[in-house]
Amino acid sequence: MTQAVPPIGGLGSTGSASWFRRVDFTSAVWVIVLVLLVLLVVLPIYFLFQESFLRDIDDVWQFSFGNYVEAFSDPIYYGPIATTFVISLFAGVFSLIIGAGMAWCVSRTDMPYTGLVRNSVLAAFVTPPFLGAIAWILLAGPRAGWLNVLFRWITGLSQDFSLFNIFSLPGVIFAITLYTFPLVFIVVLAGLNNISSDIEDAANIAGGGTFSTMINVTLPLVLPALFAGLILAVLEAMILFGIPAILAIPAGYHTMTTQLRQFMVSEDDMLGVAGAYAMPMLIAAIWLIWMRGKALGRRGYATVGGKGGVRRPQKLGSWRYPVFFLCLFPVICTLGLPYVALSATSIMKTLGGGFVWSNLTFEHYIFMINNDGVRESFFNTVGLALMAATGAATVASIASYIVQRKLVRGHSFMGFMATAPIGIPGIVLAVGLFAAYTKQPFVLYGTLWILFLAYLTKYLPLAYQTSNAALTSIHPELEECSRILGANRLQVFRDVTIPLFKAGLIASWILVFMPSLRELSASILLWTTDTKVISVVIIDLYEENLFGPISAIAVTLLVITLLAIAAGFRLVGKDFMKAG
Repeated sequence: MTQAVPPIGGLGSTGSASWFRRVDFTSAVWVIVLVLLVLLVVLPIYFLFQESFLRDIDDVWQFSFGNYVEAFSDPIYYGPIATTFVISLFAGVFSLIIGAGMAWCVSRTDMPYTGLVRNSVLAAFVTPPFLGAIAWILLAGPRAGWLNVLFRWITGLSQDFSLFNIFSLPGVIFAITLYTFPLVFIVVLAGLNNISSDIEDAANIAGGGTFSTMINVTLPLVLPALFAGLILAVLEAMILFGIPAILAIPAGYHTMTTQLRQFMVSEDDMLGVAGAYAMPMLIAAIWLIWMRGKALGRRGYATVGGKGGVRRPQKLGSWRYPVFFLCLFPVICTLGLPYVALSATSIMKTLGGGFVWSNLTFEHYIFMINNDGVRESFFNTVGLALMAATGAATVASIASYIVQRKLVRGHSFMGFMATAPIGIPGIVLAVGLFAAYTKQPFVLYGTLWILFLAYLTKYLPLAYQTSNAALTSIHPELEECSRILGANRLQVFRDVTIPLFKAGLIASWILVFMPSLRELSASILLWTTDTKVISVVIIDLYEENLFGPISAIAVTLLVITLLAIAAGFRLVGKDFMKAG
C-alpha cells in the first residue's frame, strides 16, 4: 500500500489553502530586501557626505568646503591622523609577524597541541579589545600594575621604577596588536591549509631544510593571504575606538576615532566637520578592502592537484615544545593574563589589598545586579544583540539565496550591497546614522532603533558571508524538484533550502550575536541616557576608576560569550568558528 506524500508548503490542498499560500509574494520579498540593503548602506553614507558639505553661513545652511578646510587646516587635527597612521602600520606589521608565524606552526609543523593554539586564537578573536585594554592597565600600569609591582618586589627597585608602561604609544600598539593578530592568523591559516605538501616534500628531497623550504617555497604560495591578513590588521587598528580611548588619551595622544568623538560631543555643532574628518578614513577603509580582494584574487602562484591536497607536517625535532610555548605566549597575553586580572579584580575589595581572604568580596557583582543603570544597559545590550542577530541572519540568508541562485537581474549588486558595510568603519557609520536620523521624517536618535540599524549594518557582511558559504554546499537540483511540483521560490526557500542550510543560518546568527554584545565604536556616538549599552557603561565606569564593577561586568560578558560559542559548537559542529 502506497503512502501519500504530504504537499510542500500547502501545495495540492486547493480547497483548504489560504489566500496567503495561493498568492506568490516572491518578487515582493526580493524587492523589500534590496530596498532594505540600499537604505542600510547608502542612506547613512549619503547623509554623511551631504553633511560634510553643509555649513551655517549667516544662519543659512549652504554648500561649502568650509568643513574640510576647518578639519584639515587646523594643526591640532594633524596629530590624530599621524598617530593613527603610525599605530596602524606598526600594529599591522607586528600582527603579520605573530599571526602568520603561528599559522605556519599550526598548519605546517608537528608542533604539539595545535588544536589548543588554534581554538585559543579564535577565542581571542571574539574578546572585546577595550576589556583587554582595561585588563592591561591592571597588569602594566606604571604605578600599580601587577607586573611592575612583581618586578619591583623581585629586584628591590624603588616605587618610581616601571618596567612596563601601558600608557604610551608602544603600549597602545602592543594592546592593539594583541587583538588584531587573530585576523592575520585566520586568513593565513586558511591559505596554508589549501596548499599541498607535495611541493614542500620535493624541496626537502632536494636538500632544503625546514626554514629554507618555508622561505623559498611556502612563502611565495601563501603571499596573497599574507598581504590580505596585513590589510585586515591595518584596517582594524585604524578603526578601533576602545583601546585608543582607554590607553592613548591618557598617554597624550588622539587617534582619528577618538577625535571624531570629540567633534560629536562638542558643545558647538561640529557634525559637518566630523563628516569631513571621517571621509579620509572611509576612503582608506574602502581602498584597503579593495586591495584585500585583489590580493585574495591573485593567481600568480598555484599548486596542481586537489583542493587542499595532502599536508604533511614539517619535523621540528627538539624544537617542538619551545615553538609551542612561543606560540602560546601571545595567547597568554591576549586571554590568559587579562582574564586572570579581571576575574581576580572582580572579587577584590581594593586593588592594593592583595589577593587574600580578608580582601575578597562579591560586592561588585551585587552592584552590577542592583544598579539600575547597569541592569538596564544589560537588557538593552542583550535585546539589541538578539534583534541584530535575527535581522542580519534573515536579510543575509535571503540575499545570499538570491545571489547564489541568480534569481533577479542585478543579483551581483545585491551581493555587493550586503558586503559593502565591511568597508565602513563603525564610528564613521555612526556619524552617518546620526546625520540621517536626527531629521524629519525619521527621527530615531534617542531610541534603540538607531543602535539596531548600526549593529545590523555593521555585522550584516559577517552573516552574509556565512550564509553564502553554507548555500554553496546545497545543489540547486534539490530545489528544482519542488519547483516542478508547483512551489514558488519563496516556498522553496522556506520549506526546502532553510532546513538544508540551517546550520549555516544558526552560525550566522551566533556570529552576529557575539560581537553585538560588546559593540562600542558605533554605540559611543549613538547612545543616550535611556539607550545605554553595556560597552558604554564600561567606558563610563572606567572614567570613574571603578575597576571592580568593570571586572564583574567583563566576567559576565565572558560567560555569555562562552555560552554562545558552546551553543555554536553544539548546534553547528567543530567548524562553527570557521564559518565566519
